[in-house]
Amino acid sequence: MIKIERTETPNFLKDNYKKWGREYKENKFQFSKHNKYNEIRKHLELLTNNHCSFCDGHPLGAQSRKTVEHFRPKSKFPLLAFVWHNLFICCDSCQSAKGDKFDKKLLKPDRDEYCFSHFFIYIRYEGKIKINPNASNDDQQRAGMTIELYDLNRKDLMDSRKLLFKYYKNHKRLEINDMPYRFMFL
Repeated sequence: MIKIERTETPNFLKDNYKKWGREYKENKFQFSKHNKYNEIRKHLELLTNNHCSFCDGHPLGAQSRKTVEHFRPKSKFPLLAFVWHNLFICCDSCQSAKGDKFDKKLLKPDRDEYCFSHFFIYIRYEGKIKINPNASNDDQQRAGMTIELYDLNRKDLMDSRKLLFKYYKNHKRLEINDMPYRFMFL
């Protein structure tokens, strides 16, 4: 997870998020079928340079579907279904892993205090994200919860990170935002 600089709420959401949230709660229409879904997704893609907000996979859509993740699940918090600060671009693997689970300790990559190296360490030879042992007990719990709920150490992800690190260390001229798993190079 790389820190995300959240932009101002797009006007179409600012003007309609309450109404659409109520409609979603009442009618239970499918979020991805809403006429503004693609526009929401495009705004979110810009925030992350088309990386998954959680595993940092890139480019989204190449290996898995691009989805809109509701940090607080819309099934449990339907009125937040169109709230800008609750929405993230996500790969379907991370979204499927989390599903409708939520915990207040879950790390949110657009929070001011979020910094990858504060909560996590990256073990290159394993391709694994681990909890930073120097973080406070509370922050270690938050990091562990985030790794677990988004399944950030699933085998395919760790294998991909190891493979890509070998490739990238021999191609140093690449732009960091063109690479997946940018935290490997911070």
